[in-house]
Amino acid sequence: MHFTSIVASALLLLAEADVISAKAILHLPNAFRRRNHLEEGMKRDVNKIFRRAPQMSSNGNLSVTAPDAAMNQSIADACVSSLGKLTSVENAAGMAACYNIIQFDMTAGAFEADLRLYQMFTPSEEFADVPVNDIMISLTYPTSTIFQSLTKRRKRDLEPRQSSMQEVQQYTLFGTFESNLDLTKLNDTQVMSLMLPDVKINAAIDSSQPIMANLSATDGAWFVVGQFKDEFVNGLVTPTAATAAIAAAAPFVLPGTTLGIFPTGLIVTCAWTVLFFLAYGLGTIGRIQYRSAFRKRKAAQAGRTGKRI
Repeated sequence: MHFTSIVASALLLLAEADVISAKAILHLPNAFRRRNHLEEGMKRDVNKIFRRAPQMSSNGNLSVTAPDAAMNQSIADACVSSLGKLTSVENAAGMAACYNIIQFDMTAGAFEADLRLYQMFTPSEEFADVPVNDIMISLTYPTSTIFQSLTKRRKRDLEPRQSSMQEVQQYTLFGTFESNLDLTKLNDTQVMSLMLPDVKINAAIDSSQPIMANLSATDGAWFVVGQFKDEFVNGLVTPTAATAAIAAAAPFVLPGTTLGIFPTGLIVTCAWTVLFFLAYGLGTIGRIQYRSAFRKRKAAQAGRTGKRI
């Protein structure tokens, strides 16, 4: 009897173990689903974090930000050192520009530029009594370059408008080239010509009459820090060079395969096509009518003479 009770107890334990195992197996899919759900949630959170982070994208686009304190000081030192060599400027505002390329991605055809205006000399003529904060600039890039101003910082208005060099305005610019340009065909001088803007100073006097002054190549320091450092040569980087660079970087187009200037070429082509079909169609209709008249006339003659055509 004692042996029988032991065997029965063992069988009961085995049965309970089977039930527990079965319950555990039944709960495993739910556990796997919960684990998979947690993993998917973690992946989504990580992806959101990476999307928010201002990192360089895989297609080569620039991560454009305003210069930090160290970079800002480096740019300022380079600008002051280069502009200190100027003995005069050609514009009446007495200002000089410092323009540099901070980043350049040839693959993406994009660049980040830093532009600063300095009060170099005492303003004269119509700019004599114009406050610094009332002065604006206008930039004109070559036709192949599109730009936008990302940040703009103004220094405090200079009350006495001293002749000593002081930074008055600072801009961070982002530019892109037309996608059809092949920059690998260009040298550094040609690329710089596509990045160099025409800088003009604008203001309005008391009578609301606009005044303007142009900053020539001699009224500034160009490419003194960052990309293309010390490669600028006045007389080589010009609007004429930019036009030639655009023509050199443009893709080859087989002559006769395009309609030329759109929509003028399309309009002229359609007009000649309509005239061709109109003339050809009217001539065809005339010949058909003449054939019908000829057959009728011959039939009438055959009817009178009894001859068969």
